[in-house]
Amino acid sequence: MRRETDPQSLKPFFEPREVVIVGARRSPGFGFILPLALQRQGWGDRLYLVNPAGGELHGLPVYVRISEVPGDPDLAVVIVPAEAVPGVLEELAARGIKNVVVESAGFAEVGKGGKELQERCREIARRRGLRVVGPNCVGVVNTENRFSTVEVVEEALTPGPVGVIAQSGVFGNILLDGLHQQGVFISKAVTLGNRMDVDECEVLEYLHADPQTKVIMMYLEGAAEGRRLVKTLRRVTADKPVLILKSGRTAKGREATASHTGSMSGEDELYEAVFRQTGAVRAETLEELVDLARVFSTQPLPRGNRLGIATSSGSLGALATDAAAEAGLVLPPLSPDTEGRIRAIAPRWMNVRNPLDVGPSGAYLPAMKALLEDPGIDMVLSIMVMPYAVFREFQLRGVSVHDFLGSAVGLRELAPEKPLVACSLGDRGFLEELDRSLGPWIPVITSPERASRALAALHRYRSFREKLR
Repeated sequence: MRRETDPQSLKPFFEPREVVIVGARRSPGFGFILPLALQRQGWGDRLYLVNPAGGELHGLPVYVRISEVPGDPDLAVVIVPAEAVPGVLEELAARGIKNVVVESAGFAEVGKGGKELQERCREIARRRGLRVVGPNCVGVVNTENRFSTVEVVEEALTPGPVGVIAQSGVFGNILLDGLHQQGVFISKAVTLGNRMDVDECEVLEYLHADPQTKVIMMYLEGAAEGRRLVKTLRRVTADKPVLILKSGRTAKGREATASHTGSMSGEDELYEAVFRQTGAVRAETLEELVDLARVFSTQPLPRGNRLGIATSSGSLGALATDAAAEAGLVLPPLSPDTEGRIRAIAPRWMNVRNPLDVGPSGAYLPAMKALLEDPGIDMVLSIMVMPYAVFREFQLRGVSVHDFLGSAVGLRELAPEKPLVACSLGDRGFLEELDRSLGPWIPVITSPERASRALAALHRYRSFREKLR
């Protein structure tokens, strides 16, 4: 039976006073790298290292026993062999350190013996009043105070609005290393591992109350407690979007999940029903999860499901239209005023309708502005593509993508209440310059179908929220 806990009991994991690393080491590994990373991030004066060999590491003393550690630490990171973890938990409890990240592997994910060892650790934690993240994880990240129990690249510590919950440790670490390159910046992150104690529901509640977190993205292998997850998601999604990538969709996937973090992932149809009923937004792929995080963290919720598409490629506009219609969006006719504005500048061959294919007319930016200001349009998809040869000619003449398309700030000011997503593909140089021109305010997605589905997800979530009012 799970004990009732206060989500704020997780605060020391993200805002510790001082930190003990049990298992600091001189040979390569997490125990060598983590002290260095924390020193670089400004935590060197709040850091204590423990290893039975004693001595010194990275200019810091290494204490032989946990009982010798001075100061007032309230968080420990444990990186020792699995069989040594029970004794370490007892020592930490005796020292008065109640919050523990166990990064060690070799527990429920490896079979019967590991499960028995994990149960032994769970019993110690409950008897001694410890809160434990893990085992088989890499712990937590808080970009606000630059605290992390795993080494991440410097750019990943740029504060942002997205909270991350990942059941897998290394997957979460790799995800964090790459998110900033795709325009997603995080507030806090947790890798749960085997969830011996702290689970996804507690972290959801904590991020629900966290003022820095506006959107929550999750990688879930299986729920620790299904009914509790339903209740928690309903509470959280009433205020903040929760984006979920769930593995174990197939029988073989469920086998892989069980061998990875010891999770029983259950039938996929049940999870699908849970996500629909609670307003959680499910991603089909990792790529889509990142798309959703970019869109939900940068765009307002739309008033309705009416989509306007401006495109420089008719075929990409058609693909986006198909995906939008399949996802529940509609493409209404342009208002008379919008149609008149565009016809006044459009060449005779241009078909003025929605989707609006401007081709090589040079009227892209005025057309975009007209769409954004159309009262019958709730959201806009801007498909911006250009053949490499044309882009190269522009570059040679000193004309940038910014000159051609305008700035994100200018476009956003026209209709700040409407979601605006860009889509582009083709030459890497063009994509990079487009990204720089639009900045963090307008996400660029490299597929018209994925861009349409992301906008449709915004609409579905808004509709769910409306039903709760």
